[in-house]
Amino acid sequence: MNSKLLSLSFAGLLITGCVAKETAEATVIGIPALPDGAYLLKDVEVTENGAVSVLLRDQIKIYTNNRFMFAFMNAESGIDVGAGIATWRNGVMVEVPTVNHNGPVEGYSFDVAIKQTDDGFVQTIMGMQYDDGRSLDMIETWDTASTKTWLFDGLWQLQNRNAGGVMSSDFVETKMIGGGHFIWLQRISMEGETQKHFGFGTIEVNNDGSATETGMTSSLEDYAGAQHRLKLTLIDDNHFSQTFMLNDVEVTQIYQRM
Repeated sequence: MNSKLLSLSFAGLLITGCVAKETAEATVIGIPALPDGAYLLKDVEVTENGAVSVLLRDQIKIYTNNRFMFAFMNAESGIDVGAGIATWRNGVMVEVPTVNHNGPVEGYSFDVAIKQTDDGFVQTIMGMQYDDGRSLDMIETWDTASTKTWLFDGLWQLQNRNAGGVMSSDFVETKMIGGGHFIWLQRISMEGETQKHFGFGTIEVNNDGSATETGMTSSLEDYAGAQHRLKLTLIDDNHFSQTFMLNDVEVTQIYQRM
């Protein structure tokens, strides 16, 4: 074989090697992201100090637009609600809470391992730390409630509230809309005391912005099954208004995207 043929053969090997490398790299596919939507808890397996228990509770979690929010009534501590930033990293949802039932939070980040299933997903959290020093391992099984989308999907913070022409400054609310569901968390200052409430349910929005929220679970009595009529208006990409009647008084609330 002459030198010219050797050169051509070597070049062919290089090209073949490059193609094989590119093909191998192209076949490395990341784990598909969890679809945006609303999910309802089926059960949670909790391990604490070696003891394992299975809990059933009414709990929702919404993922949408790289944000998350969850809510439930904790049998031991009462209202348990949190929300923040959600970033998908190849099978792990990195959740950075920015607010909870006690107010703004910072300095926390949780790597939540998620395995998608036919019905939803299984979520594993190891070493969940609580303020009282407790550490829990949790395996949660979630069912998909809906992946429906609306223009108003996202995590929102109340900017101002006008009730019958009176502006209120002692009313704080965080609201999440996504997957055809909603969650709200409210903190109200009354006579020097702070009251906290939450609620979640389904939401249907019409083309004209009229909407109906149907309650599922709340810290308020008689909320389940109750329907609330709203008028939603998208002001811009980062703001929307919500208008409704409360005790014959028109209330308008302006929200900013978080």
